[in-house]
Amino acid sequence: MNRLTISIAMCTYNGEKYLQEQLESIAKQSRLPDELIVCDDNSQDGTVHILEAFAATALFPVKIFRNNINIGSTKNFEKAIELCKGDVIALCDQDDVWMKCKLELIEQEFIRSDNIGVVFSNGNIVDEKLQPLGYTLWDTYRFKRKHKGKFMTGNAFQVLVKRPMLTGATLAFRSSLVKYLTPIPSIFVHDAWISIISSMLTDMQFINQPLIAYRQHQQQQIGGTKQDVLQRARCIISYDNQIDQNKSILAHINKLPLSDTSFYTSSILEKISHLESRNEIYASNFFKKMKGVFIELMMRRYHKYSNGWLSVFKDVFCKMLLSR
Repeated sequence: MNRLTISIAMCTYNGEKYLQEQLESIAKQSRLPDELIVCDDNSQDGTVHILEAFAATALFPVKIFRNNINIGSTKNFEKAIELCKGDVIALCDQDDVWMKCKLELIEQEFIRSDNIGVVFSNGNIVDEKLQPLGYTLWDTYRFKRKHKGKFMTGNAFQVLVKRPMLTGATLAFRSSLVKYLTPIPSIFVHDAWISIISSMLTDMQFINQPLIAYRQHQQQQIGGTKQDVLQRARCIISYDNQIDQNKSILAHINKLPLSDTSFYTSSILEKISHLESRNEIYASNFFKKMKGVFIELMMRRYHKYSNGWLSVFKDVFCKMLLSR
């Protein structure tokens, strides 16, 4: 069996409360990494001290880079990724805990096929004390059998163009993709960008089990909270940010080594048009709103690029819900 080199790209920022547990879980991996690259975003607590103490005893190289100013998580991950030297890069948050077999199982998937460029897994959602909350990352993203089927048949783009479903803390990818993934636009969270761009370039394989304990706490930037229908309906009242994100994807497509970009370009253009229509629907009076919803339904764009009938419900009743 061929052996790959594996780099871990970790980003830290004022993470002293939970960082030690994450580092210990990396040190206990059944397949140790070949290097741990840590980019600290100008922490003002004891984060760097914890990292330096860990580096002094780790059984693998630990390289710590500290930013003089805070550059934000997206650009910090971009920096960490570009500093990695391994064949495979596994992303790592500062506040989770990895299952012992995580890197071993990831490596097995990459070795299984040269066509696999990205591997990701599920994760258990836990509280601050690592107690399970009874649901998983895939539950929060509603990553279901139909989505898994598209990934298995090489159609991950059709899933990811609709909405992000991969959590960076579970994500690993071949370093050969890095030149096509960077720079990462600041308007994106790094994992959403990496997943959608990678889906145009390579096969993506999921490991159908939780390989991390994904911690929920008050200080985290992005959580895995499970929302009910009304919470999801209230969460977005403007699609300008999503429109700008998709325009960034559109501008990037021509930089990719693709023989034919027409499918990806037309899909992104159609999604932008759909999001612009949803902006107009939200701002319209009832009768114009219903006309816009009917047109989007007839074109099936609610189901291709949004959440189907849930999104219809949101567009029709969102103002009423927000006024309560």
